[in-house]
Amino acid sequence: MRVVLRAVPALVLAAAIATPARAGEIVKERANIVSTNWPAMEIDLKDPKGRQATWKVSRDAVVVFTDKKEQFPNPKLTDLRAPMYVHFTFDGDTKVVNRFEVMEVGFEPAQGGPGIRQDGVITNLDVNVGHVVVQLATGTNTFAVEPKDQLRNFRIGDKVSILIEKRPSGQEIVTKIDRK
Repeated sequence: MRVVLRAVPALVLAAAIATPARAGEIVKERANIVSTNWPAMEIDLKDPKGRQATWKVSRDAVVVFTDKKEQFPNPKLTDLRAPMYVHFTFDGDTKVVNRFEVMEVGFEPAQGGPGIRQDGVITNLDVNVGHVVVQLATGTNTFAVEPKDQLRNFRIGDKVSILIEKRPSGQEIVTKIDRK
């Protein structure tokens, strides 16, 4: 009987040592979205003190809308865009964001979001890369499209309305494309 009692504490100690360490502490913050780069899984955020930083985002990050949630019935990362105000959580060790809660959308989603809307005709496109060439009233321009899967249903010659957002780097990105 003594042998059994001595063996139990040894087994408990061995199990405690073999137990993997817990993941890093989950930290909560809040900020406005400045820009997104989903191919690189990054988001630029500006905190209430005006400090801007680029954050890595987990591919399976959860997105929840508190504001205008009826207009985002199946929220996903590609729904996130400037100037949304979000609460987010991240792993304190890796600094990778794993959850967003949109507290204020900051624009009218039915109009496609912030930016400039222009009408034109597609003169070329590459669905795999996510680029489109559009003949606008001001001339022909080439744009990156985010998310690029929006281009799947378009062809050369289609009349479209595009929503153009300007990133902090100065690059113009098409964030929404609709058939006219």
